[in-house]
Amino acid sequence: MSSNNESIGKTLGVVVGLCLVCAVVVSFAAVQLRPLQQANKIEDVQRNILAAAGVENVENVSETYNQVIDARVVDMKTGEFVDTDPNSFDFTMTKFDAARSIALPKAKDVAGVQRMTTESPVYLAKNSNGKFESVILPIQGYGLWGIMYGFVALDLDGETIQAIKFYQHTETAGLGGEIQNPTWTATWQGKKLPIDVVKGTAGSDVHKVDGLSGATLTSNGVENTFTFWTGDDAFGPFLAKVREGALN
Repeated sequence: MSSNNESIGKTLGVVVGLCLVCAVVVSFAAVQLRPLQQANKIEDVQRNILAAAGVENVENVSETYNQVIDARVVDMKTGEFVDTDPNSFDFTMTKFDAARSIALPKAKDVAGVQRMTTESPVYLAKNSNGKFESVILPIQGYGLWGIMYGFVALDLDGETIQAIKFYQHTETAGLGGEIQNPTWTATWQGKKLPIDVVKGTAGSDVHKVDGLSGATLTSNGVENTFTFWTGDDAFGPFLAKVREGALN
């Protein structure tokens, strides 16, 4: 015979009470940790921008970033610099803000990103003398399984690639995931826009890069990403000004 302490009502009361306590603890932790998570996210982006600029193994990321990188914002239609705060952009979320972005027609959405912001940050990397030596563009495009996020660093001629850096993706490990392999990304150095990612060997052709073995769709996605973001519907107007010497 069960006691009063083993009744269904008391058992449910204990379960509900425990769930409420857990919910409060989890909610409190989420709120308290949010600033730290946001700071870590910003530092991760800064670390990858520095890596695209050739500055790696940094101890104080924020300090080095502020010394080396001059972040600006450009109007994507005119290519002109505007006064918008570059820190107000979130590469995964801002494009869904209807007030700051546009939907891309399918015929123009080569990269498969659906929407793009009407303004975008760009990052000007400085040498030890404070002179600009590269411009770093944020890029994103659909691979095999989802959106790949990265940066491309260009010489001030607006055409020659210094480095590429993919920092977030859902591609298959060992196949499409090799977009982060330093051996592969090194093959991009010195190549010139426009880029054609080819099967087999690109050889000495400055406009061609070897595709990833066993990852044709990811390779196509990388090529489409470059085609879109360096083209007239994205950073093309800004790159035209860079080629005219706007940063010299």
